[in-house]
This record gives sequence, C-alpha cells and structure tokens, in this order.
Amino acid sequence: MSDPYISEVKYLGAATLDFVEIAVESGTDVSDLVVTIYNADGTVRSTNSLDGLSYTTVNGKDVYVVESGSPSTFRGLHKFGGVSLSDSSTLHNFISFSDNASTITATEGPASGQTSTDIGVAGAGASLETTDGGATYVTQTSPSKGTIPCLTKGVRVRTDRGDVKVEDLEPGMRVASVDGGHITLRKLLSRKVCDQEIRRDIRLAPVRIRQGVLGNNLPTRDLLVSRQHRMLVSSPIVKRMFGEENVLVAAIRLTDLPGISVDDSVMDVTYYHLLFDRHCIIFAEDAPTESLFVDRDAMSCLPSDVIAELSALFPHFRATTYVPKPARHIPDGKRQKKLMQRHAKNACLPLLSYKAPIPGSAKASPDPVETA
Repeated sequence: MSDPYISEVKYLGAATLDFVEIAVESGTDVSDLVVTIYNADGTVRSTNSLDGLSYTTVNGKDVYVVESGSPSTFRGLHKFGGVSLSDSSTLHNFISFSDNASTITATEGPASGQTSTDIGVAGAGASLETTDGGATYVTQTSPSKGTIPCLTKGVRVRTDRGDVKVEDLEPGMRVASVDGGHITLRKLLSRKVCDQEIRRDIRLAPVRIRQGVLGNNLPTRDLLVSRQHRMLVSSPIVKRMFGEENVLVAAIRLTDLPGISVDDSVMDVTYYHLLFDRHCIIFAEDAPTESLFVDRDAMSCLPSDVIAELSALFPHFRATTYVPKPARHIPDGKRQKKLMQRHAKNACLPLLSYKAPIPGSAKASPDPVETA
C-alpha cells in the first residue's frame, strides 16, 4: 500500500479559497493523519486532523480536502509558509512554495528540525498538484480538488456503427471525430459513484445539460457529464475573446446558463473515461465534447495500477518532456467564467451558434449579434 501524500495545494488568494488535498489508498484509516500548516519562521500556524472529514473516492484513492471550515482549525495558508502531512510515527511530506526566499526549517510540530521541500510556485487562483505521489508538483491554473472529466452511463457516443452507449464501447472500436473520420478507442475506464458518496460530497454529482440548450438542437437528449468534463463552445463571443472559432469549457462553468445545472437528484452514477492516442473532440448525444485529456490533473486522480497500465500503452505519458496537447484551446478558469458571463448577458447567442460546420450536427443558423 502506497503512503499518503499531499496531492494538491492552493495557497494564494483569500484564506477561504485555500485548500490542501490529501490522497490515500481507498479504505485507509486516517484517524491518525494530521495536516500541519507552518509559518515562514517554522512555527505552527494550525494543526488539522483528517479524522471525521468527508472524502471522495476517485479510482482507488480516498481524497480528503482541508479547507475553510473543514476542519474548524484550518486558518488558511500563507505564500511564505509550508505544509506537512504526518501520523504518530512518520512524517510523509513537508513542503513549501517558491514564493519563499528560502525553504522552511520547522521549529516545532511534527516536522520539527526538518527542512521543507520546495515544490514550485502557483499564481493567484492556481494550485500546485502532483501526479506521482508527491515526488514532483506542477502548476494547475484551474484547481479541481480531485475530479477528472468523464461521461456518464447511458450517454450515446457516435461511432462508425452508429450511436453506441458509452458502457458498451470496447477498445478497438472506431469513434467519430469532429475533425472528420474516425479514431480508434484505446482504453475505457469507469468508476461508479453511489448515492452515499454523492450526499457526502456534492462535487461528485453530474452536470445535466438539457436537450437543445447548446443550440442547433444539441444535445439531442439530456446529457450528463462530470463537472470537469469539457464541452466544445463555438460562438461569435468565443471568436472575439480568443481569436479562435471554438474552445473547450468545463461543464461546471456552463451552469451559469439556463438549462444547465448540477443534478443532485441522481442517486447513483457511473462515470466513463474514453482514451485515444491523442486528445480529441467526439460526439456525445450529438454534441461535441472531449475525450480524456491525459494531463497531470487527470493522472493525479488515477490509482497507481491504472497509471502503470496507461504508461505501458503510452510510454510517452511518463516522460519528463511530455507536454499534452489539447484538441482545442482550454482557457483558464477566469476566462471560462468571463465567457459564460458574456453568454448569460446575450441569451440569444447559443453556445454552438458558429457557422463552422460540425460533422453530423444540425445545420447551423446565421450568427446572432452580441448585444452586451
């Protein structure tokens, strides 16, 4: 069983937005695990037990988040501070950030006498996240607190055989691509979330995209996806903001618009991740959406055995020089939010209003005009 580790940390911005995410093997007793927040001088800022906190199980990992109010002892982080993870016998992690002039040497608490490991720097609104159990960290511009993009059971995906339910897909099947032709499915991953887990953490509930709300009668049926699953947005506003015809936007960002919302009435949900040789745009209920984008954010949420399997299929995933290339531009969280705000002010502009043809979709209507 692998050791627990600090999987993500956000330390800039208001204290109410700070968080420390901890990942442990599923079923691990965390009653002895403690997250200690340090000041720059090595003194203890706060001591936070994981015992009694709710958690999310993501592909074999139980993920805990220490954040404002959970537990009540947490008082945020400082950009010149640090974080340790320990139990009664072991110091698992002691990290600090590049905003420090130097690393921290703890003068008290579980890391007393130890010097922190500098894990990098994150700007305001961003986080630092690991995909290799805490060995290295990278900057994430859109902190996710342990979720990865996926489709839900029952969603129909367009293939060379017609529409097929996502759960009936198999490796080797040919899936239709927005860019023309078909691409070979290499791997199908899944994870079932029960009602109890959803009630414990509402972030596990899917986003429901109602039939037709994206424009051009898309999706052709209600579409349920995970919060971080990205949909293709193609509109005149996109063109003006980004100079591109379309971008990818997380489903949770779309909930600012009518007909798209978190569906907390779902009792159980099974999420599916479709993996191809490259990140691509496919069709789910005829609406253009992404396949699994294997960036560090996604890899950090996968158990070690799955990572090993994917590394065997795609050795370049683990290369230090590997830089994943998205099928379309993915704006940072702030820009996605701004895009949706502009769409909300211009209700006449559907999210798929652009004339750029999407193979197999309904004929696009003339471009409306943005009024605000």
